Amino acid sequence: MNPKQTEVVVVGAGMAGLTAAAYLCLNHQVVLIEKDAAIGGLLGSFNVDGHLLDKGARGIIDSGIIFPMLKQLNLHVDFVENPIKMILKDQQVDLISPKDLDAYGAMLVHHFPQEEANIQLIMKDIKKVMGYMDVLYGIENPLFIPQPYSMEYLTKTLLPWMIKFVPNMAKAMKMLDPVDNHLRKYTSNESLISMIMQHFFEKTPAFFGLSYFTLYMQYHYPKGGTQAMVDVLVNHIKAHGGEFYPSTEVSELDVHQKKIETKQGLTFTYEQCVWAADTTFLYTHLKGIEHLPSNTQTKIKTKQSMFKDKKGADSILSLYLILNTPAHTFKEAYGPHSFITPKLQGLCHLPLSLIQDEHHAFIHDKEQLFNYITQVLEYNTFEVSIPSLRDASLSPEGETTLIISTLFDYHLTKFIADCGWYEDFKSHITQVITSIFTREGLVQTQHIKKSIVASPLTIVGRTNNHEGSVTGWSFSNKPFPAIFKFLKVSQAVKTPLPYVTQAGQWTFNPAGVPVAVLTGKLAADEVENKFKKGKKT
Repeated sequence: MNPKQTEVVVVGAGMAGLTAAAYLCLNHQVVLIEKDAAIGGLLGSFNVDGHLLDKGARGIIDSGIIFPMLKQLNLHVDFVENPIKMILKDQQVDLISPKDLDAYGAMLVHHFPQEEANIQLIMKDIKKVMGYMDVLYGIENPLFIPQPYSMEYLTKTLLPWMIKFVPNMAKAMKMLDPVDNHLRKYTSNESLISMIMQHFFEKTPAFFGLSYFTLYMQYHYPKGGTQAMVDVLVNHIKAHGGEFYPSTEVSELDVHQKKIETKQGLTFTYEQCVWAADTTFLYTHLKGIEHLPSNTQTKIKTKQSMFKDKKGADSILSLYLILNTPAHTFKEAYGPHSFITPKLQGLCHLPLSLIQDEHHAFIHDKEQLFNYITQVLEYNTFEVSIPSLRDASLSPEGETTLIISTLFDYHLTKFIADCGWYEDFKSHITQVITSIFTREGLVQTQHIKKSIVASPLTIVGRTNNHEGSVTGWSFSNKPFPAIFKFLKVSQAVKTPLPYVTQAGQWTFNPAGVPVAVLTGKLAADEVENKFKKGKKT
């Protein structure tokens, strides 16, 4: 079969790849290759019995990036309100505005009265970090403002912002210690620490974890579900001649011949490539390195060596409960989007070492493993999303779906699957989570029409994401394999591979939908610069 020739190949049609393609298709021929049958990566929706359910992010955080990107591309998505509710045992707080943070602190004091003075110090620190990050999100990201900038924009917006941005980011970058270690400066109560940090990924830096209370107040939900974000970009790319190849998995990338081979027998040649997929997969599927200059070979081999032992961030376990109960039934208890911690002890007493031997290998005892999982779920924090409480059209009348998610270990899930216990594992997960929410009086078993489990293995199967990560690299990696300083984000998209630019959650940390969009735009700009340089030579 003759190779498909194109100017730009984008590998990975998640938000990073879609963003890069959305800009590049304005001037170039673009082809997008996506392993999954559906476009959107970790963002988007799927239909079950008339319910449109979010498969990835439960809402969209603007961060001064999402709305400006849509505006710059002249695209429109309707957004509806997405208030966040924080629930600890029998208390709840709506996080809608900064003043609600005091109510959150009061809720912590209610449950940990002996820690009142320490909680006040923690809340003061949270407000300080939120102030740093408010500067970051204080204006629309300049990358999405038409250039050249007007003098008015430079003098009245950009320069005043830069004067605040640089020193505030310098202060934030001094808070790179993990959020749990940071909290231990104020308290030795591990349960209290767990109540705050169980929302975050392992070893999340304090500056990002504590600032997430700002992000909770910036959630928005696309009318029509998160798929609306995907659809508007897909339609834009197709309207400008872009081509999509779903269910197409890369088998190798020849960096010398600028050629991509797929497991489906397709071949693509390119002038420029944007890699918006898993980075470890990229560097383990390269070909033609030996034909490159020796200094380039050295840089590539250094990258390959770096990624060999690096960990992905935590993965996600989700239970979808389809109920023949109207959505309004859950409005007071949950709201449309909530974080629920039924028990106050936290996960501090449940390290993985409890189910590992002296060599850190998981024990081959199904009963003990499943008992451990029960305990992890009992003491964990759940993110609960109810799409039809934002948009009634997302579920049939009189019905609704609860999307219940929690952080979960990929390696434990894979071990269970390798032992042949995966189906039992999913049944166990369903039974335990349903039992928790039934006991709390939030779900009635007789109203459950259908349940679906999506595990870390589901994520790997769909996206090839290393270790089922949903936010790129784990912060526990040392040295860290990606750029993480905001002032250097423009350098994050560059690779040692000729004619290959990268984008997405593996490119820059901390990652998420806004970072995927930001790096997608930066990658598109980098590719445009390469084309311009090529024309000049």
